[in-house]
Amino acid sequence: MKIHTWAWLAWLSAGLIVLLSTRNPFYLLLLATILIIFQSSLPEQGSLSSVSILRFAASIFVFSTIFNAIISRYGETTLMTIPGKIPLISGNITLEALIFGAINGLVLINMFTLFTIVNQVLPVKNLVRLIPQAFQPVALVTTIALTFIPATQRQFSAIREAQALRGQSLKRLRDWLPLFIPLLTGGLERALQIAEAMTARGYTMRSSDSPSTTWLKWVLPAGLLLLTAGGFLGLFTGLQIPGWILFGSGLLLFLLFFILGGRQFKKTYFQEEIWTVPSYLTFISALTVAIIFLLPTFSHNSLAYEPYPRISLPLLQILPLLALLLFLLPLIWQNDPH
Repeated sequence: MKIHTWAWLAWLSAGLIVLLSTRNPFYLLLLATILIIFQSSLPEQGSLSSVSILRFAASIFVFSTIFNAIISRYGETTLMTIPGKIPLISGNITLEALIFGAINGLVLINMFTLFTIVNQVLPVKNLVRLIPQAFQPVALVTTIALTFIPATQRQFSAIREAQALRGQSLKRLRDWLPLFIPLLTGGLERALQIAEAMTARGYTMRSSDSPSTTWLKWVLPAGLLLLTAGGFLGLFTGLQIPGWILFGSGLLLFLLFFILGGRQFKKTYFQEEIWTVPSYLTFISALTVAIIFLLPTFSHNSLAYEPYPRISLPLLQILPLLALLLFLLPLIWQNDPH
């Protein structure tokens, strides 16, 4: 891993900030092109490939465009009229509605591709280790659950191939029964192996509560109660000062739980992540993109775009266009064999 997990999360956050701050179709189309090029340059994992990403993106784009054009009747540029009195169908199809649906489709494509890239470049264990130590049992269960799904998929593919070699055809629902029985048996076998491995490593059902830590069980519910009470008083009763006091007390209890609760569990790592030069450059580039798209000084005039009531050409500024190219920066080190 040449790029730190937090740097990748900053890269993901910068992409989401772009999607939340602009509806300019030129910026969204450029970002979609960059992300699809990025994803296609990564090694394929299982059934996930650049072809499947392109097909999914095309289907989202077409569906969003057509769906919005059918249900929306706004806009002054009429392309065609569907006759009749069919609800949600009959009426004018406008160019503005098509453009608006296409913009929403580009947003969905970008969001899907962003998370797809992060899922490919980051192992599950790197994301799970970000869970606070106070939730160590939750992190353990999450790790087991996330690793169980791909293991089950691999076993299902192996069983299906073995049955195909034996001449088993899958034409009816009854023909799938020889696949599910070995799959269930294999899943139970893996569960027993995980349980034995956890027992060998000291994960037992023995309670480790002590009088000094038992009270921590009540800190989280108490913090949630104070947060709820403070929000209720501030929003519905007009008692702003008592509400803020209760709300702040709840936040302090949450912080106390994270600090003291995390000390009960000690984390050990086989290999620590280090911040390298590519990690720093990725983080700085993500921060630069976020600043350019958040501060109105740089690109406010070109970010907002509304095709209604009559379509017009969106404004463009050079700085946001150059900032979007920074999303390709991690690809330099991700594919570098050295």
